[in-house]
Amino acid sequence: MRNEAWLSAMVGLLVACGSGEVVVAQPSRTVVTVGSDSGGTWVGGAPVRTDIVVGADGETFVGVWIDAPSGASAQALRRPPMSLSLVVDTSGSMAGPKIQNARLAAQSFLENVADGDIVSVFAFANGVSPLAPPTVVGPATRNRLMQSVSLLRAGGGTNLHGGVDAAIASAGSAPATHPVRRVVLISDGHANIGPSDPGTLGILAAQGTERAVQVSAIGVGLDYDENTLGSLAVQSSGRLYHLEQPFQLASILESEVRLLASTIATEAVIEIVPAPGVTILEGVSRGAEVVRGRLRVPLGSVFAGQRRDVLFKARVDTSAPGARALATANLVFRAPGSDAPRTQSAPLRYAVTADARAAARSEQPRVRSMVSTYRAAEAQRLAAVALNEGNRAEAERQFEEADRALSAGEAVAPAPQRVFLQQQRQRNSANRRRAQEAASPAEARGAALDSYDAALEAEGY
Repeated sequence: MRNEAWLSAMVGLLVACGSGEVVVAQPSRTVVTVGSDSGGTWVGGAPVRTDIVVGADGETFVGVWIDAPSGASAQALRRPPMSLSLVVDTSGSMAGPKIQNARLAAQSFLENVADGDIVSVFAFANGVSPLAPPTVVGPATRNRLMQSVSLLRAGGGTNLHGGVDAAIASAGSAPATHPVRRVVLISDGHANIGPSDPGTLGILAAQGTERAVQVSAIGVGLDYDENTLGSLAVQSSGRLYHLEQPFQLASILESEVRLLASTIATEAVIEIVPAPGVTILEGVSRGAEVVRGRLRVPLGSVFAGQRRDVLFKARVDTSAPGARALATANLVFRAPGSDAPRTQSAPLRYAVTADARAAARSEQPRVRSMVSTYRAAEAQRLAAVALNEGNRAEAERQFEEADRALSAGEAVAPAPQRVFLQQQRQRNSANRRRAQEAASPAEARGAALDSYDAALEAEGY
């Protein structure tokens, strides 16, 4: 699960990775790489093989990546003011340690936001209770906000839709001076009042992105609906956290505020424009959508040192030898404190050859590791489904498939990706053992939730 130690380690890894070059096996005519600390272009990409055999069917994986700057170029940017809505499930299932820790975590959250940030607080059970309207944090208001979270009490149903809707409206009402807009949701159960299915709640979260609002969803315990919270995170380009123990809430909220405070770009979107003769077949990465032949992937806020990978399938022309344009990858975003959007572009190319050995040698390690990560994430998600259905044999098969994919990716990945794949493989092994040794449905459920969380983590959520 994502506790403070994990998140701090991840931030450190991202910052460390942000300053380096991406190690590739082929010449720069086909692969775009960047040194992020220089403040140059953040976006790059390549097909999984930059040389393709003439006459092949032309279907290929293509990877695009964002390496956000860290170090001096990121530190030169001022911390962006934030608009944050904390929304807490106060249904009856939150009674006891969960609501007690939610109060403590909310107070810690308020201690860590900066003067000038705008914060609102909501509770939801049968209805929605606005505990604090949008309030500019300062010496005269912080204590008032702290007092508002002391009113959190458990009892009633779970009007998740109403709570998230109110929080999105509040965070999205901030002035343009507050470009980082985030709903932080804490819930431990299934929505049972109002619209409750993952699709409808995902649409609600997606609509929030029109006002630059993203959702960080924290699922506490073993009874929440991971598909619903996952949909909220994915459709808003936010994050999902799985916490089995409520005492971990405070550290996660503190880490979330630290990440948001390091935001260096907002309203970020990747758009892939295919070259003539190239067809984008599908977006493989979760959240990617093909619209009028172009691939669009919303990223929302990007923090310093962040890496984000996007994988898709395309069909290219292989009718005759020669160099070809494949696509242009555009990253559009706003820098904190700037009204004008910025665009960075990277041309992606490939070559058609009659030399099968040259084609085999042209494999790109970073893109191959993306393929492995995607396959492992899909297997981890299916393992979670199987465990929830009580099918441990199928879960074991999927855990094994995830391990194979991660091992294959680890063998070829450049150093930064290799570290992440190693961490994912260790996590998959731990969940596999936990599922094998589970003596009760609750223990198996814990392994399922953590496996689902690992799958979303691998895809950037």
